[in-house]
Amino acid sequence: MKRLGLVVVVALTLFCCSNAFSQTIVDEVIAIVGKNMIKYSELETTYLQAKEKGGDLKEQSRCDIFENMLLNKLMLHQADVDSLTVTDAEVDNELNSRVKYMIQVYGSQESLERQMKKSLSQIKEEYKDVIKENLLIQQEQNKLIGDVKLTPQEVADYYKNIPKDSLPTIDEEYELTQIVKLPKITDQEKQSVKERLNSYRDRILSGSKFSTLAALYSDDAVSAKKGGELGFFSRGDMVSEFETVAFSLQPGEISPVFETKYGFHIIQMIERRGDMVNCRHILLQPKVSDIQLRQAKQELDSIKNLIDEKKISFEDAIVKFSDDNSKINGGIIVNKNYSTSILSKDAINETIDNVDKVDFNSMKQGEITEPILFKSDFSNAYRLIKIKKKTPKHTVSLSEDFDKIQNLAIAKKKNEMIKSWASKQIPKTYIKIDSKYTNCKFSLNWVNKQ
Repeated sequence: MKRLGLVVVVALTLFCCSNAFSQTIVDEVIAIVGKNMIKYSELETTYLQAKEKGGDLKEQSRCDIFENMLLNKLMLHQADVDSLTVTDAEVDNELNSRVKYMIQVYGSQESLERQMKKSLSQIKEEYKDVIKENLLIQQEQNKLIGDVKLTPQEVADYYKNIPKDSLPTIDEEYELTQIVKLPKITDQEKQSVKERLNSYRDRILSGSKFSTLAALYSDDAVSAKKGGELGFFSRGDMVSEFETVAFSLQPGEISPVFETKYGFHIIQMIERRGDMVNCRHILLQPKVSDIQLRQAKQELDSIKNLIDEKKISFEDAIVKFSDDNSKINGGIIVNKNYSTSILSKDAINETIDNVDKVDFNSMKQGEITEPILFKSDFSNAYRLIKIKKKTPKHTVSLSEDFDKIQNLAIAKKKNEMIKSWASKQIPKTYIKIDSKYTNCKFSLNWVNKQ
């Protein structure tokens, strides 16, 4: 069954293949919607990316992707009709956020630049207009379907109408909680780091270049290679202590030494642009000795013994002993990419370090691991992980999977609303599609419009 997709196509997710592929084809315009064009390279790059993700794609799949792109351009056209706007600051903020994510995916800025064969500034410039388009499309989409809700009865009715032999299977899932122990940093080590940073600050105030010292000494490897420069960011992008200092500075001003959870910093303000700032910083992280790391593991061993002897519950131990911010949410481990605590096996792999050393599959609900070494934001550390909930592989049911069924039902309702809206807009909009694609089996009447 063909489906009309609602996912906005964001070009930054195509870093993996767009640059290499675009060099191998002769590009051409294959569709125009209003005044918005779709190029052959956009369609083929999106198709290849979907294929790389493991999809068994056929020719109709390319047509489905093409129809989603037509729909996006129709929404972009309507956004222009509705006089929707986005600010440069909004575009910069979204662009910086997506670039940061891609740097995490590739492991470093250098890896991303190697893959794209472009500098970070060139990548940002190339995708700036695309990000602006996508923000406008998202605005238009939110106008149309942003407030869709269903009653429990509507969800139940949706479930009842799914043929029993078409009910999806849910793979084994886990909900995990943790107790984290960070190695203790000695006051002597902290004082030593602050003194080093103050010496760098004095050198800068005496004429040394901040960027040179950042490149030589900063523990932030990514920004150090750019002379400590972080790029433009707005409030909410950094930890609060960092933002408080950064937004208090004037261009060219150097901050005093201050501490965040990542270590100790000094900042130089470079430029303000509306509600955003660009700064350089030097980060020094206090060093953790092997002795301190062993002590953290020994503390967790002792905590686990207390839990095993039923002298304290795992939940109470989270509140009393954990050094991680997750303690305020019951120690729940969240997949940050998808903002969910319900983890499939694949999600565990991308969420938890050293997962290869833990056989969660053989563990039962309620069981607790031994202390596991992992890399925290600050240093190596240890944690205990408890399987709070383990759901076996099963056919989806209303009683066990109400939230998933609700999401499917809402998605179906949104699809229907978008399809109804698009059916009315297509006859009123200039649309031209290359003849090579007029044989596609579209869900909407794009071709007969011409």
